[in-house]
Amino acid sequence: MTKPGRPDAAELLAAAEQAYATYHEQVRTDPDYPALHLAPPVGRLNDPNGLIYKDGVYYAFYQYSPVHPTRAVFWRQATSTDLTHWEDRGTTIAPTDWFDKNGCYSGSGFVGEGGTLEFFYTGNVKDEQGNREAYQVLFTSEDDGATFTKQQVLIDGPEAGYTAHYRDPHVFERDGHFYAVIGAQREDETGAVVLYRSTDRRTWVFAGEISFTDPVLADMGYMYECPGLIQLRDTDGQLKDVLIFSPQGMEADGEKYNNIFQTGYLVGTLNFDTLLFTVETPFTELDSGTEFYAPQCFHGVGADGSHAVLQGWLGNADQDDQPSWENHWVHMQTYPRTLTLRGGQLLQNPVRQLDSILDPTPVTPASGGEVVEAKDARVFRLRGTVRVAETPAHITVEDAAGQALDITLDATGAALSRAGSRYTVGGTDRRRTLGEAAERTFDLLIDASATEFFVDGGTTAFASRVYFTGSKRTVRVQGAVLSLEFARRAE
Repeated sequence: MTKPGRPDAAELLAAAEQAYATYHEQVRTDPDYPALHLAPPVGRLNDPNGLIYKDGVYYAFYQYSPVHPTRAVFWRQATSTDLTHWEDRGTTIAPTDWFDKNGCYSGSGFVGEGGTLEFFYTGNVKDEQGNREAYQVLFTSEDDGATFTKQQVLIDGPEAGYTAHYRDPHVFERDGHFYAVIGAQREDETGAVVLYRSTDRRTWVFAGEISFTDPVLADMGYMYECPGLIQLRDTDGQLKDVLIFSPQGMEADGEKYNNIFQTGYLVGTLNFDTLLFTVETPFTELDSGTEFYAPQCFHGVGADGSHAVLQGWLGNADQDDQPSWENHWVHMQTYPRTLTLRGGQLLQNPVRQLDSILDPTPVTPASGGEVVEAKDARVFRLRGTVRVAETPAHITVEDAAGQALDITLDATGAALSRAGSRYTVGGTDRRRTLGEAAERTFDLLIDASATEFFVDGGTTAFASRVYFTGSKRTVRVQGAVLSLEFARRAE
């Protein structure tokens, strides 16, 4: 028997269309709206979903709430051929069926036999008392994302021993077999990752819970969201398993874990028979900035393990009251990052496609600090090398109200402060201690209200929302500058 769907489905879809028609132009012309980062056409964006690369096209989906602050989570689609210019292709699925009427939650994408695009997501259901149900659901596209069809519920609820916080399936292939990892919460309210097996991606068999040789991972929070298992080849030539996930409920620990929820990775080897993950690199935060969560890697990229391409949510849960909401939009995705593995450590850098848009050229040295007048430049990139053995180097960005952003590089690490910006919810300062160094390299990308900063060839990254005042931008690099390059995007 078919269960009833969302009773107000027609009204919800009409309200979504009305929100777009009413506010999209206001969103698009907001000076805080990015040019290179994927952002919503209206409303609220959060987790990236269903990332696929096929036939030269990158398909990016994301959780989307067009009628925010009313909570109604859709999926929306955008496509790109260069990971930089995104074409909005409209709503993909909406929370209208009995199995997802309270939200189409996160999931992954897969290119099936014959080129069909397959998407696996969590349908969220709540009753009037707030009791939750969770279903893992399939929808597909036979025409490269022009139309979509919800197919069937694949996994009907959580397995015994787990609560209904059971979501975010990542489907992948390994040695001719299909697997899915799902984020879970045990009945004792601790986080876990579970594994399913399939021969056809339609019938799934519960294999069990992944265990870890590192005992810390048995109780590191109350829910593990958005797991993704990929393979990367380390510099010694060996393929390693990299498990990326987002634990909720971790306490801050000095420089670490200072956002409301965290995202990190493990490196090691998963035994698919015993489900034991032998940990070689312990849980390590992916990003050191003020906003970063729920990243996902593109299916179809780096199948040989040489690299992966990751995109994350440049936002945090429960931190939606940002200046951009005055113009009826909030949050965006990070700029896509290339992941490589070196000595058990993930390196993250902007994808090479950024060079075709912002390819910096040398800045002529000047005494008293390098100054770049970037008036009206909402989008620019600055990279270089500084000597930090004797004194720290500072990169500051001044706007019409004064110093909005300050980045420090020193012999022991890097720090970012947005204390002078228009948005400081969740904190202003972040620091990451790195290995001792006499010199440091950096790559800074500012795209309207998005700031991403990469240190020492991608050893660490900082993603933060920095809202500037007015159009003035003066960029100053103070310290022992060894090289400096700058590029701005023509408006």
